[in-house]
Amino acid sequence: MAVPPLVAGPGGRCRTNLRETRGRLTESSSMLSSWKDIAVFLDATTAGRRIGEQAAALARHHSAYLVGVYGLARDSQSIAEGFVRGRSAIRRVVSAHQRHDEQQTLLAARHFATLTQKQGLGSEFRIAWRDNGDCETTLRTLHVDLIVLAFPQLAELPAGWSAEQVLWTTGTPVLLVPASWAEKTVENSVMICWNASRQARRAVNDAMPFLHAAQTVTVLVIDGDRDPGRFGAKPGNDVVQHLAHHGIASTLRLAEAHGKPKVDVILDEATQSAADLLVMGAYSRAPTSEMLFGGITRSLLSRVPLPLMISR
Repeated sequence: MAVPPLVAGPGGRCRTNLRETRGRLTESSSMLSSWKDIAVFLDATTAGRRIGEQAAALARHHSAYLVGVYGLARDSQSIAEGFVRGRSAIRRVVSAHQRHDEQQTLLAARHFATLTQKQGLGSEFRIAWRDNGDCETTLRTLHVDLIVLAFPQLAELPAGWSAEQVLWTTGTPVLLVPASWAEKTVENSVMICWNASRQARRAVNDAMPFLHAAQTVTVLVIDGDRDPGRFGAKPGNDVVQHLAHHGIASTLRLAEAHGKPKVDVILDEATQSAADLLVMGAYSRAPTSEMLFGGITRSLLSRVPLPLMISR
């Protein structure tokens, strides 16, 4: 398929002209434009129910199978429980915790079943008990195209299910949805934070279903002219062309930080473009899971008011 020309716009913006390419997507592009399996991590809290609803809406939009993953963090003992003596007293404490776990799990399972039935989704509900081997095994045996997580992490999920650990263990792209995000959709206006890294390239390809569904797509490059060895002679043009080959029209935005933190530039540009989803690669110089998210990623997580899709 011929590459559509780039059309320059004001303010360092470029758009692709796709009138000749629309409707002629390749079979491989079509395969990349939908997810078949989506997982959502949830608990019995209000925030857990909300993230379940958002994931169900996403699964319905993409005609995907939805996997609800439910885990229980280890309860902290009260001071009184720590001094329990005698078999009968210990059994009573253990039984009380088990009843609480069962009640919470039943609430979450019922809500998930009602939700998926209402949306007409194929689904399953998986449970991992406590902070033990079940939690890591659950991650290692989770074969899906996208994982949806609430951010900050849901209160009743195991500590080992942080966004970094989930991304590190599964290798699956993660969609982080802030607790303050009340919308059901996350793909009307997508902004790609492009830094020419391997992780960013992976994120673009992983996000193809979002990009195909979006009404507008913006490719943001910050200070690209300052590093031609990394970005090339025309920063961002290669990404725009790649998207065009998949039938995706995009706007290239070349921004300069002028000494400002890059996080501030990203948030300013996201506001200007009315973005409802950021796409970026997770990158850190440290080769450990604890440091998988670099400084920009961590700053965005602490400040970003909109969903963020991350790949590694």
